[in-house]
This record gives sequence, structure tokens and C-alpha cells, in this order.
Amino acid sequence: MKVIQAVKFVFVRTFKASGVLLIIYVMLIAFVSLFSIFNILVFKEVIDTANGQKTILGLNIFSLIVLWTIYSIINKVLVKFAEYLWNIIDLKQTVYNTNDFINKLSTLDLSNFENPQTYDKIWRSFNRIPWQLKYYLNSAIKLLEKSVELSISVLIFFIASPVSAILIIIANIIPILVKSKFGEQTFNIYKADSETRRRFEYTSSLVTQRDTLIEIKQFQGFNFIKDKLLSIYDIFSQKQKNLFKQAWLNLTFVEMIPVFASFLFLVTIVIQLNNHIISTGTFIFLFSNIIVFNGALWNLAYFLEALISDSHFIHDAIDYYNIKRNINFPKLSISLEKNILEKIKNPTITVENVSFHYPNAAKIVLKNINFTIPPGQNIAIIGENGAGKTTLVKLFLRVYDPTEGRILLNGIDLKNIPENILFKTYSALFQTFGKFYLTVRENMELGAGAKLTDEEYIKGLKLSNAWKYVNNFPKKLDQQLGSNYTDGVDLSGGQWQQLAIGKALVRKTPILILDEPTSSVDAKAETEIFDRLNKETRNRTVIFISHRFSTIKDASRIVVIDKGKIIEDGNHETLMKNKAKYATLYTLQAERYFREK
Repeated sequence: MKVIQAVKFVFVRTFKASGVLLIIYVMLIAFVSLFSIFNILVFKEVIDTANGQKTILGLNIFSLIVLWTIYSIINKVLVKFAEYLWNIIDLKQTVYNTNDFINKLSTLDLSNFENPQTYDKIWRSFNRIPWQLKYYLNSAIKLLEKSVELSISVLIFFIASPVSAILIIIANIIPILVKSKFGEQTFNIYKADSETRRRFEYTSSLVTQRDTLIEIKQFQGFNFIKDKLLSIYDIFSQKQKNLFKQAWLNLTFVEMIPVFASFLFLVTIVIQLNNHIISTGTFIFLFSNIIVFNGALWNLAYFLEALISDSHFIHDAIDYYNIKRNINFPKLSISLEKNILEKIKNPTITVENVSFHYPNAAKIVLKNINFTIPPGQNIAIIGENGAGKTTLVKLFLRVYDPTEGRILLNGIDLKNIPENILFKTYSALFQTFGKFYLTVRENMELGAGAKLTDEEYIKGLKLSNAWKYVNNFPKKLDQQLGSNYTDGVDLSGGQWQQLAIGKALVRKTPILILDEPTSSVDAKAETEIFDRLNKETRNRTVIFISHRFSTIKDASRIVVIDKGKIIEDGNHETLMKNKAKYATLYTLQAERYFREK
């Protein structure tokens, strides 16, 4: 059952975060609940003592008041201590779950991040962990608390009238079952299918983001966005209305059943009171017990319904932790890892008979690719859109494995290289890159994978042309980026790309892969960047993809891919003499450049 799985998941994780404190907290809550009936018991004893009737405790009124005061003080101390424990448990589980969430994220492979369903699970889980887990745990413990109170009330009913007690229990179980059924059916836009949810969340985000708000205002598009947002929501509002109507009709009827059961019990104890079978204090005690019972039962039903309806949210987190890797890497001993790392220190990349099609797609993207890249070579891979250039790079990084053939580093198949070793070999920058609203220094440290000296950071920034603007920042390397922050500065598209190039360059790897690295940079800055790259990366293998032929003609080698096949391979001069695909594309781009100039 989903609820049991969800409760188990939350308790297990909280126990791992703070096991001893959780046990003490649960025991405290149960203990306080166990003595919750003490108030009305003392009230009953006071009335019977005042009326000169037989009592259970046999104490005078003053002693009863002292006893009640002592109980109240102890109860307050225990409740406040329990609140303190809950706050500490919350802090510990927040730290534990955040840490564990990122640990799990780090175990996923690059292909996981290309899957929209996986991304959806990651996004939803992050919004459930740790906040939703906290509220779900609280509901589960409150359910336990009310169950203890309810058990005591039921025991009292049985002592007073076993038949009436059974009727009251059955009468109250029926509404709980009906409420649980509606709790499972509770519809919410965020429980819709993932595609619809992403559409709703994305459309909602358009009116909360600075970049999109400016354009929406300029286009006077608020009515358009409003209509689109509401049209998505309206699809489901009718389902909600129907569900609300069903709940209103059914619950109104079934909740009358406990009222009639309580009425029969009251009639029974009134008859016992009139026949002097029970005292006035006992009558009030039993009457008050009905109020306590109904309150505990209402809370029990409320928290049970919450556990049932909110179990969907917890299963978002469970689904996230059940994500499996698509690409498996070998696990080796430290000595074997060092051995492999030494073997591929100056890697030769060999592509042998590689063909590839994407998962769940029949179209072949790469067909029988064969070529070798020696250490330190500056190679450009070019081709029209959809030719397979970026796909080839993804195979180098093992985002995917070839459908046929293999890729080797110094004769070692990529499949035999551990993940951490592979990522120490490559440094890659793709067409789409992250804008990290951190300081410049933190951005560079993130790219380097380690703390480096300021001189090393600045060298990378100079190579990418980013130091020109970073040097003018008030705090230079420690400047906060992002207009979201009070002291943050915003960067242009070209500046963000220059910073991204700097991050890739500062990582000390023998192979550097740049996929359209200067698409947002102006021509002058692009020329400066590539001139520096050609000088400063002579000891590194550089693989770059670009549609701008002016940036690739200086590469020592150019590979042309067309429709998934290598059709040309050579330097600029050789390929121009061939007067084939490369020469045609280069001439067309050059002519357009001169016309625009």
C-alpha cells in the first residue's frame, strides 16, 4: 500500500538522521497522550467528592487540585521538551536529506540528465525533500498520538457499556473509510501527468522571471500568458468540482452515523444515572469522554487522510531514489585506478567502427565512424545541423555508449575506465551551459574541481577574455554574480559564455572539448580567444565544434561529418583544394561575411 511505503520511507530516513532523538520523541508523545484522560478523571473525582459520593482515588478536593497542578506542570514540561526535540530532529533531517539528495544525484550518469522524465523526478523530489518529509512525519506521529488517546476513550466505553462501545467504533470507522477513499482521489494540478505539470509550472514561471517579464511587458502579453495558464488549469478544475460534490453528498450522510451512535450511548448512561447505577461524576466523566473521543477521532481521520493524500508527494521522493543508472562504470581498487590513470595520461583517442542511434529511436545518427586523435592535436569537427557532431562528443563522455563499435583511450575501452578517471581526462563545454549565480571565484573553483591559486584562476579568465570585465568588478574574483542579489552584477550572454570557457580551461585535463564555445561572443573577442587557445593549449588535445569557419581554419586537423558519416579529413588548405563539402560551406560563409561587411 502506498501509505505504508511512504510512512516507512519517512521514518527510516528520519531514524538515519537522528535515531535516538526520534525514539525519545515518539515515546514522549505516546506518554503524554496516555495520560490525556487525567483531566476529566480529576474533574469527575472533584464532582463526586463534592457530592459525598464514592470516588476512585479517595482524595479530598484540595488534594485533587494539588494533584491536577502537579500533572499540569509535568505535562507542560514534557510537551515543551518534545517541541525542542522536534526542532532538533527537523534540523538534523534537513541536513541529512539535503546531503543524501545530492549524494544520490552524483551517482546518476549524464544520460539520466538528458531524460525529461528523470529531470521531472529530480525536480519534484527536491521540492519534497526535506520539507514535505517533515510534514508527513509530523502527520504520522500525530496519528500515533491520537490513536493512543482514542484507545483510552474506547477502553472507557467498553467498561461503561460494551455493546454501545462496539456500535460507536463501527459507526466511526465508516466515515474514516469513506474519507480515506476521497483522500486517495483528491485531485491536484501537481498530481497530473508529468508533461502537463511541467507545462503548468513552466507557464507559471514566465510571470516570475526577470528576463521573461521584460519581454511579456514589451509584447503586452499578460493576457496571452493568463489565458494559457488558466486553460491548463481549467482542464482539471471540473474534475475537482465533481469530486467536491461527491464528497459533500457522501460525507454528509456517513457522518450522521456516529452522531446517532453517540446518542444511543448517552441514552444508556442517562438511564444508568437515573437508576443510581453510576454517580454524577461518572456520568460527566463518560459524557466528557464522548467529547474527547470525537475530538481524537476527528484528528485521527484528519491525519490519516493527510497521510493518504500526501503519500503521492512522498512517492515523488521514493521514485527519485529508485532511479537507475543507464551507463555502468567499473568499480576498481585504488591501485588499479592509479594504473589506468597513468596509462591514459597522454591519451590517444581511437574511434573504431562506431555507429549509434538514440534510445527508443530507429534513425542511425552516426554510421561506421573511424578515426584517431593523437595527443596534443587541435582538431575541429564540423558539419551542418543534425550531422552528428555533438552526438560524437557525447559518446566520448559516455553520455551514451555506441550502438556498435568502441572508443578507446590509449587502447583502453571507455567502458573499462571508472567514471571519476574518465572525468579527470575530459573537460567539456557544451552549447548550453549553466549560469551559476555564485562569485567569480566560486565559479572557477567549481570548474576546476579544486581550490586553485588566484593566479591560476586569472590565467583561465584571461584565456577566455573574461578577465577584461572581471578585473573591473569592485570585488574582482569575489564579485557576486546574478541580479537576484543585492550586490550581484548581471552579465551579458557573451560574458557568461566567456566565463564558462574560463571554467572549462582552468580544469587540468589532457583533453578539452568545446562545443560551439563562442556562439554568443562577438567576432573580435572570438578571434582573441582562439588565438590564445591555439598558443596556450599545445600540450592538450583540443576538440572543438563550431559553425564559424573563421575559428576552425587554423585547426591542425578538420573532420567533416555529413549525415552521420565522415566525408572529409584534413587541414584547411587540403580541404579547400579538394573543393568538396568543406570548401563549399567555407566559401558560402565567407561570401556572406563580406556582403554583410
